Amino acid sequence: MTKFLAMRKLGALRPIDEAGIEALSHVGEGEIIQVSYSRPRSLKMHRMFWALMTIVWSNLDHGRYPTVENLVAAVKISTGHRELIVLPGGAEVYVPKSISFAAMDQDEFNAFYNRVCDLIAAHWLPGVTSEELRAEVKIMIGAA
Repeated sequence: MTKFLAMRKLGALRPIDEAGIEALSHVGEGEIIQVSYSRPRSLKMHRMFWALMTIVWSNLDHGRYPTVENLVAAVKISTGHRELIVLPGGAEVYVPKSISFAAMDQDEFNAFYNRVCDLIAAHWLPGVTSEELRAEVKIMIGAA
């Protein structure tokens, strides 16, 4: 499978780099090919997630969540971004799934981020709305 970046212009997908131009040079005029797509992850959104987690963690009891990574694991599991594993002896536990750039495209990450904001507003920072969280994070990273 060949992968390259493309952009929609005037109703058509156009390659945006040499790799894309090279890949399409092997497709004959009028030839039908199968295309699947995903939106590459945004570094800005990834930074917004970690800024959000830092804000929340700084407002919590550090006895319960000693590190921001502990909070992130709890948030992932609570939003359903988790896998069930069975330990020796039969005990079942959830482990958080990855949010790496390779594990989620931008659409998946957007949905996850929205669930996180809603969950935090409802359970970790009552009295703060999801919208207030999003706005504070944008200010924090200079995106507002």
